[in-house]
Amino acid sequence: MIRLIASDLDGTLLNEEGMLSEKTAECIRTAQQAGILWVAATGRSLKTASELMRTAGVSPEYLLLNGAEFRKSDGTLIFQKSIEASCAQEIIQMLMEKKLDFEINTSVGDFSTDCEFCDTARPMPAVEKIFDAQIKIQKIFIFSEEQNKLKNIKEFLKKRQDITVTSSATWNIEITDRQANKGAMLEQIAEYYGWSKEEVLVFGDGNNDISMFEKFPHSRAMGNAVESLKKNAEKVIESNRDDAVAQEVCGLLQHPSFRAVL
Repeated sequence: MIRLIASDLDGTLLNEEGMLSEKTAECIRTAQQAGILWVAATGRSLKTASELMRTAGVSPEYLLLNGAEFRKSDGTLIFQKSIEASCAQEIIQMLMEKKLDFEINTSVGDFSTDCEFCDTARPMPAVEKIFDAQIKIQKIFIFSEEQNKLKNIKEFLKKRQDITVTSSATWNIEITDRQANKGAMLEQIAEYYGWSKEEVLVFGDGNNDISMFEKFPHSRAMGNAVESLKKNAEKVIESNRDDAVAQEVCGLLQHPSFRAVL
């Protein structure tokens, strides 16, 4: 009996133009009308994720920043996990020294060293303001076209025991607290609603989705997913360009024994 569907956005629910198709939006609404909770499980912040969903006319709940936040459809914060202040400070200082571009998602908004690339973020404030005791940093997002440099940084960061390090594409590194990942947050959400792991269906395409696939038995990897995710999936479906999430979910909704087929 599926009560909750959690789907990644970029490369999964969104098409190649980075938008939600009308077919997919209608499928989400149909699933919600059937009593299924839909959770957008993304590395994005609320600002960018909710704008996409609002434009498409859908209102899911939000697992944000790779598991650092869970928010209701109206933006109400339910769970949040921040990076330890001293840890965030060490990483940000290192990135500045190495002249790498990055974005930080914080309790007072999103800031970036490159606001042309991160066009919804504000310019990075002075260092002393970043490390104000009142500001909590949920995620650090590093981006660069120099993949060798990113690879070296990623290998160095993975030696730390106080953070979770992953990527949603070859050109980025995403850092959250060691206890913050999509799988761990989705466990909290399921528990919050009183549902078992067998009542959850997950969709994804990237390395930052693997924790969900490892923790939940009903999983669907996109045809365009990384191979490591496909190996962890219960089933591989078509790609995001084919509205594969909508095809899969709406096909199941039309099945007379949908609640038992999984």
